[in-house]
Amino acid sequence: MGSPVSAEGDSAAGESAVAAPAPVAEQSSLAAPPPAPRGLSYAVDIVFCIDVTGSMTPILDAVKANALRFYDDVQHNLTAKGKNVDELRVRVIAFRDFVADGEAALQESPFFRLPAEQGGFSDFVNGLIAQGGGDAPESGLEAVALAVNSPWTNRGDRRRQVVVVWTDQPAHPLDPTTLPAELRGRVPADFSALTDLWEDAQGPLGSSSKRLILFAPDGPGWSDISGVWENVVHHPSQAGGGLSEVDYGTIVDSIGNSV
Repeated sequence: MGSPVSAEGDSAAGESAVAAPAPVAEQSSLAAPPPAPRGLSYAVDIVFCIDVTGSMTPILDAVKANALRFYDDVQHNLTAKGKNVDELRVRVIAFRDFVADGEAALQESPFFRLPAEQGGFSDFVNGLIAQGGGDAPESGLEAVALAVNSPWTNRGDRRRQVVVVWTDQPAHPLDPTTLPAELRGRVPADFSALTDLWEDAQGPLGSSSKRLILFAPDGPGWSDISGVWENVVHHPSQAGGGLSEVDYGTIVDSIGNSV
């Protein structure tokens, strides 16, 4: 696992979620980035993998409340860091538990180009309902696999492909037998194959452009990822707490730091 380091930036870039005890130290496998050259254009794609099981109401409400201002908040954060984003797109993969919820375990959006399509992004997020999931764990690794296989942009002087996971539960081991037939070709059969997909220099992600930000508990799946994968920042969350301790400004700043 990467060595614990202090979180990069504590200032809130927007409204906070419900106040809670101080978070556990961030864990990161990212090297400290050099000062950002000014004048470069960035094409940034962000995929949010959001656990929408019953306990996740606190963070889901915070995301809904800030969806329409998300573009402005990220742009402000990046501008302060000397980064000029020419193109920003976001997409959402909402997940529950394929074992407990079947086909209702997954909802996927296309990429929304911001700010032109921020209404569509907000509408999709606001349509998500925190329900289902059964008992822990949930199908988070499947969501990560689908995120990795997103139709990423090839525009910009410098590209970033950012996957952000929000969950308060550990992840099921990958098991193709639990998936609908149409998903089996898009999700690796086991964790080793998922790791290979993330690390493959010839795969869907650029070796220098990929980033994974985990707001997830220390537990099966997420600790395995943060202990092995490159370019991962892990903010350990409280199991079962719906990420009520996670501040919205920390989310925006983590995205800004990853670009």
